[in-house]
Amino acid sequence: YRIDRREEMQELADFLGLDLDYFPAVSKFDRKLLNKYNLGLTNAQKACYLSHYFVLEEIIKNDYRNALILEDDIDIELEISKIMSDFSHVLPHDWELLYVGNSYRDNEREVVAENGKFKLHISKLPTTTHSYAVSANGARKLINDLSPNQTRDTIDNELTYRASNGFVKSYTIDPPLMIQWKSIDNPSDISSGGRPAHLELLNSTK
Repeated sequence: YRIDRREEMQELADFLGLDLDYFPAVSKFDRKLLNKYNLGLTNAQKACYLSHYFVLEEIIKNDYRNALILEDDIDIELEISKIMSDFSHVLPHDWELLYVGNSYRDNEREVVAENGKFKLHISKLPTTTHSYAVSANGARKLINDLSPNQTRDTIDNELTYRASNGFVKSYTIDPPLMIQWKSIDNPSDISSGGRPAHLELLNSTK
C-alpha cells in the first residue's frame, strides 16, 4: 500500500541499472490473514514476518539459485553493482545468508575478503532484514525451521539467532551497502518513531 516507497525504489533501481521484481508485502491492516497466525507480535511485526516468510517460499517454489531481498525503505551504495560483483567471486560457495545491509557494525569475526574500504566477514550478530541475500539452500533451511504459528520474536531477530549460532552459514559486508532510510516524515511502518539509520553509506545514491 506504500506506493510512494515503490516509486522511490524504482527511481533508485533505474538510476543504478538494477532490475527488481516486486513482491506484494502483507499489510498490517490485513486482519483476516494476520488472525490466522498465532504470532505473539504486533500486527505490523506479524505482517513483516509473514512477508519475508512468503518471499522465502517463493524462492523455493521458483527454484531460484539465490535472491537479494530488499525492503522498500532503503538507500543504496552508489557503486553497489561493482562491489557486489567483486565479492561474488570470493564469497564461499556454501554461503546461505549474506547481509548486504546492517543497522550496527557487525565486524568482529573472521574477515574472508576485502575490497577497498569494504570487508566480507563471517556474521557475528547481524541485524535487520532490510537487505540480505539468501541462497536456495539457505531459504530451504529457514523455511523448514521457521514457524509462523510458534514464533514469539520478530523476523529480523529470528534470522539473527540462526546466523549467529551457525544454523545457517552467514556473512556480512561492512560497511553496509544498503541502509534503512527513515525520517520524521517517513517513519518505519514496523517500529514507532522517525529514528534515522544508525550507519551511513560511504557513497549514498540519495
